[in-house]
This record gives sequence, C-alpha cells and structure tokens, in this order.
Amino acid sequence: MAEEPGLHPDRHPDPHNAFVEQAAIAGVPDGPLAGLTFAVKDNIAVKDQMFTAGHPLFADRRASDSATAVTALFAAGADFVGMAQTDAGGFGASTLQTKNPAAPDLIVGGSSGGSAAAVAAGHCDFALGTDTGGSVRIPAACTGLYGFKPTYGRVSNDGVFPLTPQLDHVGVIASSLDILERSARVLLDADAQNENATKTGPGTTPDRLRIAVEIDRADLFDQAISDELDRAAEVLSDAGHEVVRLAVPGRENIADAHGVIVLSEASAIYADLTEDQRNNLGKAAASALRHAQNLHAEEITAAWEWARAADGRLQKVFENHDVLISPTLPIAPPAADARRIQLGGGEHPVVVGMTLLTCLANLTGNPVIGLPNPLSRVLPRTGLQLLGPMKHDEALFGISARIEADLAGATAP
Repeated sequence: MAEEPGLHPDRHPDPHNAFVEQAAIAGVPDGPLAGLTFAVKDNIAVKDQMFTAGHPLFADRRASDSATAVTALFAAGADFVGMAQTDAGGFGASTLQTKNPAAPDLIVGGSSGGSAAAVAAGHCDFALGTDTGGSVRIPAACTGLYGFKPTYGRVSNDGVFPLTPQLDHVGVIASSLDILERSARVLLDADAQNENATKTGPGTTPDRLRIAVEIDRADLFDQAISDELDRAAEVLSDAGHEVVRLAVPGRENIADAHGVIVLSEASAIYADLTEDQRNNLGKAAASALRHAQNLHAEEITAAWEWARAADGRLQKVFENHDVLISPTLPIAPPAADARRIQLGGGEHPVVVGMTLLTCLANLTGNPVIGLPNPLSRVLPRTGLQLLGPMKHDEALFGISARIEADLAGATAP
C-alpha cells in the first residue's frame, strides 16, 4: 500500500462538499476490488487522515492506524480517495453541510451523507459509512444509490468512533448492486466470526422466494410510497413468488425506543468530557447530550423492553419468509433546508421521519440491503429496504438481485 501526494482541491473539485479531506492511497496492486475507489466516513479511522467524527472539538485529530474494515479494503486492492462528511458524532440524518448531487434541492441524508455524496458525484465507486439508526440506508435512498448494513457483529467496528456501540454497524454505499456486493463480501470475509455465517454463492437463490411486503396500517407512509409498495407486491407475485402482506406493529414505539437507547448509550461515550469540551461538539450532538441528561432509568428500561419485543416479532417473520420488504423512507426526501416534516398526520423533526423505518434493523441486528425501486417514477427513485434473516448476509445479495431484476422487468403504470 503506497501513499501518494494529497490531491489538490482544484484538481478534484468538490462542489457538493462531500469531503472533509481528499487524499490518494492505493491498495495492493491486485485483488477482488482492484480498479475500484472508495471514500470513508469521517468517524472511521484511516491512518494519518482526519478523524474528527464531525466534531469541532476533534478538528486537529488524525488517525494513528486504520480501522479493520479499511485495512480489508486496501488488502483487496481498492484505492482510497478521501474522508467524507458526517453529521457530528452521527447525531442526525441530514448532513446539512453537504449538497445532494442527485437532487440539489433535496436533503442528502445522513449521517453518512458525505459518503453518499462522494459516490453520487462520481468521486468514487463506493464508500464506507456507519449505520446506527439508518445512517447508511437513508443517504443512499436520498441519492438513488445502494446501501448495505450487515448483521450486527459480521463487520468489525474496530477503529470506529462510536455513537451507540450496541447498535453501530459499518456499512457500504455504492453506485450499483454489483459493487455493493463485491465490497461487502470483502468486509464480511474479513470478519473473524464469519464461520458462523450462512454462506451462499451464485445460483443458490431459490426460484420462488417467500416475500413479506410491509403494509402500512398506521397510516405513516406517503400515499405515493404506499402505491409503489402495492405495485411492487403485485409485480413480485406475478413473477411467481409467494408474497404476503404484513404490518410491522408499533413502528412509532420502536422509533421512540431507539431514540432513548441511542441517547442513553451515547451519553456514556461522552461522559468524561468537560463542560467546555461538550460546548465544542457539533451543535446537534451537544443538544442531544443535554437531552440525554433528562432520561430516567424507567424510560431506558422500557425502551430496551420494546427493542427485545420488536426483535422477537421480526425474527418470527423469517421463520416463514426469506425477506421483508419495506420502504427505506416513509416520505419523499425533504427539502435541503427542511427542519421539520409532516408524518402520520403530525409535524416531527426531520430525523424522526428519516429513521422511522430504518431503525428497527439496528435494534434487531438483521442485515439489510437498500436499493432504488425500479418501479419508481420520481428522481431520485424511492428506496426499498430488504431485510433478511440474521447472518444470511451473503444470501440477501442473491435475493436482492432477483427482486431488483423482477421489478425492473415490469413497466410502472
């Protein structure tokens, strides 16, 4: 791995502010990812590069070594192009300092918004991000890209600045499902626990999938998103798959529980900071930590009880189904300057709407692939998330490819 001189900004313009720092570090000369380039979210360590996690407090910090996931990508032949912007500390789903290359008037999503922008703008083929409540899948959906969150523990968090260690996942955003799978397989193969995974290769996806498609009985989805989901269920049924519609109960309660858990766990990460240091964190992070101080033990206990109940219900789904399909977002990506949105008949902070459907898989640890819906008639295309059984990450890629092909083969009305 040979480091080259840092790239001068005017050689590689960054009009969307996708990066906090650009650089060029080459991977090994050959390998399964040779010829591909990648960016890394600024809370994942790359040796000698900025490692601020978006906090002014850490503006001068540089990584002393590379994260395990980054090392695996270099060893597979991928070339590094820079550190990508993030919501400070991962507190947020907007990355407001970064513009959306796919839709300049819309939010880029977060907290891995810089990673998505780097891919969407063509700076790289894929990017690493972290996903604690949807922070890989959300920006992928906002930019019309593909996102992957692995089974919890399948990809090492070593070298990652934490938000909520029990929910944090290193994930990937990519320009195509093929590149997403190639990069993800390198990360999955690098994991020491991989012998516990259910491995599958090409040709092992069943011809007739057992598909559960979420139905919105709580009236949380925008009508256009509900209509697209109905159409997807119809197309997949016509393609010969066994399709069942089911509701995911307690979506709002799950989201509330997730929020409490994130705040309570994150509070411990920052517990040793002085008041002056806390005031030098990102604004959203400082505000969230102040709110965390008001949490009661009973709230935290109740949140974990909700999480365990949601986990039990979701795992039962996979006793009879290969995959659960839901929208990634219940709403279209909001305007770039939006701070609040309409959701389920009420007004909520943007982060609530953006994470409403994604946070469940962080509480349960199930693998998820996000892809743009081929049936969608808007740009960027509406995102679908495909949840699979625990440790069936590799199999989920084959399932996702089959579903994408079947949807792409149909013509939207």
